[in-house]
Amino acid sequence: MVNLSRIFRLPQVLLIALAVLLAGCATADPVMDLADITFKHLPKINLRIVDIQIDDKSKQTTEAPHVGHQFPVPPVRALKRWAEDRLQAQGSKGTARFTLLEAQAIESKLEIDKGIKGFFTKEQSERYTVTVSASLEIFDDKGIRRAIVRSKAMREKTVLEDVSLTDRRKAWFEMTEALMAEFNTEMQRNIQRYMTEFVL
Repeated sequence: MVNLSRIFRLPQVLLIALAVLLAGCATADPVMDLADITFKHLPKINLRIVDIQIDDKSKQTTEAPHVGHQFPVPPVRALKRWAEDRLQAQGSKGTARFTLLEAQAIESKLEIDKGIKGFFTKEQSERYTVTVSASLEIFDDKGIRRAIVRSKAMREKTVLEDVSLTDRRKAWFEMTEALMAEFNTEMQRNIQRYMTEFVL
């Protein structure tokens, strides 16, 4: 005699097995596991001032072609982190002001071949241009500016038309990391060259 209850339970068993299989196949996005971009491993830049202010004038937007807000570490966040991690007040008077002037990432669409040749080849479809710039000013206790330095860094990278979201985000992260390393080198050099009076 056929056991009808077993037949009706079969679809449920299959659904459960499918769910378990899909769960086993799921993997974490490797980009999400990337460490944040910080500068705590670098020595502090000790300034002869009592306070450090961070002022953001970079005019952030989420409208196209701006895509910085989609980055694993947005350029604006990396730039603020630089000031927080590297600058330190070690004086008894005066103020330093770190101003974010530009922190953006722009996506530009590239022309690709839509003919037969393009069908058989993978082309670069987008270009990303990431730029950061900032200034550091020193003011005395009367509010008079005593010194100023500026630094700027820019990186560009193109990606293939079939790039996965994971690889695209990884490229963004690597761009930002290299960009901030360049910014760090230039800003530190400028501080040491033009702010010797205020550096311990």
